[in-house]
Amino acid sequence: MSIVLLCVLFVLIVLLYVLFVSIVLLYVLFVSIVLLCVLFVSIVLLCVLFVSIVMLCILFVSIVLLYVLSVSIVMLYVLFVSIVLLYVLSVSIVLLYVLFVSIVMLYVLFVSIVLLYVLSVSIVLLCVLFVSIVLLNVLFVSIVLLYVLFVSIVLLCVLFVCKCVLYCCHRVSTQLQLMYNIITI
Repeated sequence: MSIVLLCVLFVLIVLLYVLFVSIVLLYVLFVSIVLLCVLFVSIVLLCVLFVSIVMLCILFVSIVLLYVLSVSIVMLYVLFVSIVLLYVLSVSIVLLYVLFVSIVMLYVLFVSIVLLYVLSVSIVLLCVLFVSIVLLNVLFVSIVLLYVLFVSIVLLCVLFVCKCVLYCCHRVSTQLQLMYNIITI
């Protein structure tokens, strides 16, 4: 009987040991299930994190696209302003060309007026030259006439002297003749 008791005791100890091992295994199983749940929750949280990262990337891409859109709008505005400024520049160039043409036309008008003035002065100088030539001719004719007058006066003087000499000669001759006649008588 003591052996039976011992066997029973031994079986009981073994059963207790099995029960203890079962409890430990049950505890390990429970911990494993809990860890599995934690793992599942971690996987879910990781998925949520991944989705959040994807959503953040989508948000970032959206912000970048919004920025690109705003930059595109600004670039369109800059393009419009550039076109307007190009139009203003072309109008300015046309107005500058018109101003240049006006200045050139004004210069041409001024040169024409100066040339007209020079032409009128040339005509006046030509008239003065003509009058000078006429006056020079008149002067020359006057000098010639004065020369002729002088020559005439000189000739008249010579003629007068010759007449005086002739008269003196005639008188002397007459006196000599009278004296000869008187002597011959």
